[in-house]
Amino acid sequence: MRIGIFDSGLGGLSILLACLRYLPDAHYLFYGDSAHAPYGDKSPAQVRQWTQAAYAWFIAAGVDAVVLACNTATSAAVAPLRERADVPVIGIEPAIKKALIDHPQGDILLLATAVTVKGVKLQELLHRLEGGQERVRPLACSGLAEIIETQDAEWRERVSRYLQVQVRPAQPQDTRAIVLGCTHYCWIGDLIHDVLGRDIAIVDGNDGVARQLCHRLGVPTEAGVVPPLPDHARISLYFTTDNPVKSPLARQLLAANGVRMNSNQDQNVFLVPQQGVSRRPSDP
Repeated sequence: MRIGIFDSGLGGLSILLACLRYLPDAHYLFYGDSAHAPYGDKSPAQVRQWTQAAYAWFIAAGVDAVVLACNTATSAAVAPLRERADVPVIGIEPAIKKALIDHPQGDILLLATAVTVKGVKLQELLHRLEGGQERVRPLACSGLAEIIETQDAEWRERVSRYLQVQVRPAQPQDTRAIVLGCTHYCWIGDLIHDVLGRDIAIVDGNDGVARQLCHRLGVPTEAGVVPPLPDHARISLYFTTDNPVKSPLARQLLAANGVRMNSNQDQNVFLVPQQGVSRRPSDP
C-alpha cells in the first residue's frame, strides 16, 4: 500500500507519524513543496495550483490515498480535488470540535495561517459548531511556520520570541485550550506551554486524520486506542527545493520521535514528473 503525504514543508511529518501508528507497513511518499513555502501568505488560487500538481504526481506514483497534511492546502484545494479524485483524498481541519467538547467552558485560541483564518472553510466550520463563533478566537500567525521550517540553530529561541510578542498579547484571558491549525505548530507544543501556560490544553487533528485515512481504506481502528509508533518505516522523501538539506532534516525529526527510515531506502528515486513524464518511486 502506498500513501501520499503532502505539505508545504516539514510540518506534515507530524501527520505522517500519526498515520504510521495505524498503518505501519505502508510505503509513505512524503512530498514537501518547499519551493513555494510558506503557503500561509499565498493566494488560495496559487495554493490550489500547487496542491493539484502534487496530487497529479501522487497519482502518477501509484498511491492508494493522498493526505493533505496542510491546513492551508486543505482550506484552498480539498473540495475541487475531491470532485475528480481517483483515490481517497483526506484533508485536515483545525480540531475545534474536539476542543469545544473537551473544554465546555472558556475561550479556545486557534493558531493558524492567514489563508486558513480568512478561508470560507473555517468560517463554515465555526458557524456549524455550537459555540464556535462565540468561543473560538482565530489568530493568524504569519511567519511562524517559516521559523519552524528552518530548523536552524536558533529556531526554538525565535519561536519563543514570536509567541511572546505576537501571540501572548492576543491570548484571551480565559483560554482553556489552544488548537493548532497548522501542522508545523505540532513541533512547538512545549514552547507554547512555556510561553502561554502549562495549564492550557493543546489540541491538534493529527489522530483524527490518521483514523479517517484508515476508514477510507477500510482498515479498522479501535476507539480510544492509539497504537505505538513503529521503530522503522518505509518512507520516501522529496522536497521541491533544497532536497539534500530538507531530507536529512526530515529524517532527524522522525528519528527524534523514535522512527527510523529503512536503511535500504533510496532517497534519490523520488522525483517529480516533468513535461508529462512520470517516475514511480522504487519500493525499498
